[in-house]
Amino acid sequence: MIIAVNTRVLSGNSPINKLLVDCIEMIAGSNPEHTFIFIAEKEFTEQNAASKNIKKIVLPQQYSNPLLWKLWYNYKLPAVLKKYKAVILISADGICSLRTKVPQLLLVNDVADLKHPEWYPKKYLRFVKTNTTAFLEKAKGIIAFSDAAKKEIEQQYQIAENRIAVLYAGTSPKFQPVDWKEREQVKEKYADGKEYFLFSGAIHPRSNLTNVLKAFSLFKKRQKSNMQLIIASDDFSADKAFVESLQLYKYRNEIKLLENLHPEALHAITASAYTCINLSPLHTDIARLLTAMQCEVPVIAVNLFAAVEILGDAALYATAAKTGEIAEKLMQVYKDENKRNDLIKKGVQQAAKYTMDASAEQLWQNVLTTIQPL
Repeated sequence: MIIAVNTRVLSGNSPINKLLVDCIEMIAGSNPEHTFIFIAEKEFTEQNAASKNIKKIVLPQQYSNPLLWKLWYNYKLPAVLKKYKAVILISADGICSLRTKVPQLLLVNDVADLKHPEWYPKKYLRFVKTNTTAFLEKAKGIIAFSDAAKKEIEQQYQIAENRIAVLYAGTSPKFQPVDWKEREQVKEKYADGKEYFLFSGAIHPRSNLTNVLKAFSLFKKRQKSNMQLIIASDDFSADKAFVESLQLYKYRNEIKLLENLHPEALHAITASAYTCINLSPLHTDIARLLTAMQCEVPVIAVNLFAAVEILGDAALYATAAKTGEIAEKLMQVYKDENKRNDLIKKGVQQAAKYTMDASAEQLWQNVLTTIQPL
């Protein structure tokens, strides 16, 4: 059978993007009798679509207005599905095609647009608010990435519980601890030879980076430490105002900005960090912290149910809006070596609960369920 995958949002370097691509490639490798069609808006890189039974199709999309988005999803995409006789469309961006009879399995990242409209461009927000109910009703199967997200979808969009499955993000086996020598080399290369806190994620309001910087200032003031802060992101141009504001930041010489890192470099920087912090509520960013745990690095996460559900007691939690509370967690992991070691031990155990093999198998079972006739 022909399985189509809308990979439009899977081209970035976030762990969840790589996880989904790796999961689908793993499924393809285990099911050579089926053909998987990856549909993207731009050319694939060499590391994409490694399995022989994966075909790659570039279907350009323009972002200028919602009419062009609808054209892509409702006309161009169905034409590809029809041409290749696809029996299912897996869509990872939470958007369905409303003009195809092909069963669709919809992966919903988050429903934060209703709670935080300030996070999104007005055109996109209007598009989502206008169409999300129709997308969820059209989808034959829906996947959320946490039980908290599932409950939000049920409550906000009145979707029956049995139509939504929960798929927990598994950690990539590529993220492993590094030895002392490599840690020292990484610190020398990226942090002037000093220990560092790491933020890895999007330069976006949801990441609460301004409060992280304020907390880092409090930490530096109280601890008199030479600790650095590395901010690693795919694209700093997304928030030029934030980057420019760092020129006035008191501890700007202790901040290192790293953009669009190669996956191997991101792994090394993650595994060599003193602590990883990400206060975003999105599961994509929580998944980043799981990979840090797997690398034996303690983490600080946002104090919300979605994060606690996945990270358990293996993380420290802080309220994103409370700068003092964030600073306290930074100081706690810095000053209390016993607590830090306990977090590392628990983190490895927690990350081991979420494997890519399990995620791939669960995703495949959802695919099979979706293609079954009603």
